[in-house]
Amino acid sequence: MSETDGLRSDTLLAGIPQEARIVEVGASFRPLVPKRDGWNTCVVDHDTREGLLAKYNKAVIDANEIEDVDVIWQEGNLHEAFPLEEWGSFHAIVASHVLEHMPDLIAFLDSCRRLLRDDGMLIFALPDKRWCFDFFRPPSLAGDVLLAHHESRKIHTAAVLFNEISYSMTLGGRPGWAVGEVAAELAFAHEPGVSQLVFEQIAGGDQTYRDAHAWQFTPASFELLILDLSQTGACDWHVDWLKPQAAVEFLGRLRPGVSSFSSNAALQQRRKELLLQLAAETVEQFQTILRTKEKSQENN
Repeated sequence: MSETDGLRSDTLLAGIPQEARIVEVGASFRPLVPKRDGWNTCVVDHDTREGLLAKYNKAVIDANEIEDVDVIWQEGNLHEAFPLEEWGSFHAIVASHVLEHMPDLIAFLDSCRRLLRDDGMLIFALPDKRWCFDFFRPPSLAGDVLLAHHESRKIHTAAVLFNEISYSMTLGGRPGWAVGEVAAELAFAHEPGVSQLVFEQIAGGDQTYRDAHAWQFTPASFELLILDLSQTGACDWHVDWLKPQAAVEFLGRLRPGVSSFSSNAALQQRRKELLLQLAAETVEQFQTILRTKEKSQENN
């Protein structure tokens, strides 16, 4: 484990004893709470360890990092993959770069709540759209997440897939980069026409699951999303803390329970503060393009 990975892990897992009952979802070949290190972890993934080894057989990874999978989750709600007697028994759920992939984010958050104790927590890492291939896609708002839940989405829509393929960017060939890095080499990640082909397949009724980032976040937009969803009664969560990182992502924890406010005015004030924070985050993001223009002018 690198020093950076170690600091990331220390931040996410601070204060959690190894004997705590933990669910880690979709760890693949980079588990945060590996059983081999003594963590009391229930590993959830879409395939067995053997299946994951076959999937990544051509990737440059350490095969020893892939752990035995305890619960295979391929369809339905996450909590339904567990025996009923285990609902409400876990101290923490770890989901690193998982939430943004969920076609129905509310259903996933509800499953996590059902699996956790009342004093439990959802520990997550999320890509910060400002510093990854989601660069030009707008932050996700509560109405879109509510609609996905209303439609009980199991796969990503034609629109989601079109937008990811059509607008995904790389910087110097990389899908993620450092905070504030000058965006001098932004380039499209996919060739023209691919997004339209996939759109037509999905819109035509193809139900094959294709992975994508259904949702895009900055720290402020994510906190606003959780606040708005909880205020509608769609989820029973509040943000415990968020910590931006030096590149690509931000870290955080959710705790059960809806944030309370002394009045509607206080609620609206908090929502306005988060929107203003989002505006500041957006300015920081697009300054990386302005610096590119300034650099180009200097060179000329």
